Amino acid sequence: MALQIAQNNRDGQQLVGLGQGQRQGHQGSLVVEVYVLFVNTTNRTLDLYWVCDQDRENIYLTLKPFEEVRVNTFSTHSWFFRDYYTGERMHVRSRRIFQPIRVRIPKNPQHPEQLCDVRSQVLIHFPMRSLRENCLWLVARWLIRTSNAPRRIIHNYHIPATLKQQLLLLLTTMESYSRVAGTRRRR
Repeated sequence: MALQIAQNNRDGQQLVGLGQGQRQGHQGSLVVEVYVLFVNTTNRTLDLYWVCDQDRENIYLTLKPFEEVRVNTFSTHSWFFRDYYTGERMHVRSRRIFQPIRVRIPKNPQHPEQLCDVRSQVLIHFPMRSLRENCLWLVARWLIRTSNAPRRIIHNYHIPATLKQQLLLLLTTMESYSRVAGTRRRR
């Protein structure tokens, strides 16, 4: 990907007392505007969440498979990504949480001290899972899509009790995520 010079959404306005794209944080720390390009590299529809306070998760938008979106965020915002239907967490650089970092390059090689912000590409990918985890997720997703009584079907499976418990836990996780995310999306 060619580097993209980042543009601020505020049409050149600067925050008082600081350089463009900077502001003071809670304990006097410097909060910097960061420019990213989120890319969904999965075949799943994803909800993008940003966290600005420790207790509040906000759905930013839903990204279809292989779509991308430009986002201007801040260095203090954490991001995470969930499968739209199941709530399964996706990863960036093999981590569940993405913390934006400002990227700057020289505007001109003759004047390396003059820097400009660059929009960094953030590839959202499928998490690394064991074969067992992968199979459990596939079975649980299939049961949710095809059955009106997936719990009854699981109880009738001739498989070890631990696998039944894990499948039931995944079903509960998917159902609760569907309810919670549905109410957040309607706001």
